[in-house]
Amino acid sequence: MNSVVALFKIVPDDTLIKIAGSSLDLNVPSKISTYDKNAIEEAVRIKEKYNVKSIGVTAGNVDRKSIREALAMGLDEVIAIEMKQQDVRTTAEAIAEQINAIKPDLIITGETTTDSSTGVFTPYLSALINYPLITYVKSISIEGNKIKAERNLTTISELVETELPAIVSVVGEINTPRIPTVKQILESSKKPVKTITYNATPSIKITSITPYIIQRKRIIIEGKMEEAVDKLINYLKDEGVL
Repeated sequence: MNSVVALFKIVPDDTLIKIAGSSLDLNVPSKISTYDKNAIEEAVRIKEKYNVKSIGVTAGNVDRKSIREALAMGLDEVIAIEMKQQDVRTTAEAIAEQINAIKPDLIITGETTTDSSTGVFTPYLSALINYPLITYVKSISIEGNKIKAERNLTTISELVETELPAIVSVVGEINTPRIPTVKQILESSKKPVKTITYNATPSIKITSITPYIIQRKRIIIEGKMEEAVDKLINYLKDEGVL
């Protein structure tokens, strides 16, 4: 192995997003998408174990604070692709260009992102660069020119292997992302960040985002337990629930 690439997306902090009337207030700080931190952590662990170069690639929002966090976690450098408009296709095409230039042995992504959560980006990229893909990965081992991965399929685990180069998408249980020290944060400012502008017309454009709001009935049923249960059952029948 010579290099490993961790793909990560910078997204609005979903814990701070608020509903404002009939829309979402997305004017919140940025962060690295949750599972993408697991991808970065796994790439850094492979770097430390096999003494290879670790490169981060991100597209869309190129928030410098988030990029520095990725570098502080242990990546050697980051390629930041600035895109004003993007969808799965244009994002995959932009990143594929960089991957074809780097020719890494292994690419690691998060299983899904916290903003769109489509889960289709990694398969799309895999098709573009012609790398074999393993999804839902919860553990990785590399032996020579082969990678073995355990997949979390909810009710069962599946052990698969393929030859490198390859691309894997990881789930949260694969590791616990490290918290950078103050020294690592300071040193991250010295690591290279290559910024590229990529202009493409997306096939899909989001015109609006409307939150799903549940209007509660706010009905309080009082009385003894048996009476209250009967009232609740009758009410649910009237509502068509039962």
